[in-house]
Amino acid sequence: MKEEYKNILVAVDGSEQSTEAFKETMAVAKRNQAKVTILAVVDVKYAFGDPAFVNDSLTIHTNNAEIEIDKLIAEYEPAQIDFEKVVLSGSPKRKIVDYAEENEIDLIMIGGTGTGAIEQMVIGSTTSYVVNHAPCNVMVVKN
Repeated sequence: MKEEYKNILVAVDGSEQSTEAFKETMAVAKRNQAKVTILAVVDVKYAFGDPAFVNDSLTIHTNNAEIEIDKLIAEYEPAQIDFEKVVLSGSPKRKIVDYAEENEIDLIMIGGTGTGAIEQMVIGSTTSYVVNHAPCNVMVVKN
């Protein structure tokens, strides 16, 4: 077990579980004087059809993800915590793991379930994938 975490990634998706993960991340970051990356991933697996429609849809979902992050920051005020906001597009589970690998993250914090609860029965949850593939420790936050 690490004595302290200095580079924490929290994955958010607008769900109640990810809000709980965000709040817990702020507490862990304060205790460890850590930098926090707040990551939202716009899932593009359903984006198909006319390229103009896909681009417009991606822009809208990206803006919505940024608004969700800003709401969390405004509501839970991570004062005195060094943080950055990142919004990516692609497969959420893969983007979370890839980001952690590429940015020397030493702890990922994630909700136990997210917005895709029905999908979990079919292909497995994002959380499960992250736990099994992350290059660092993962804390699953339940509410």
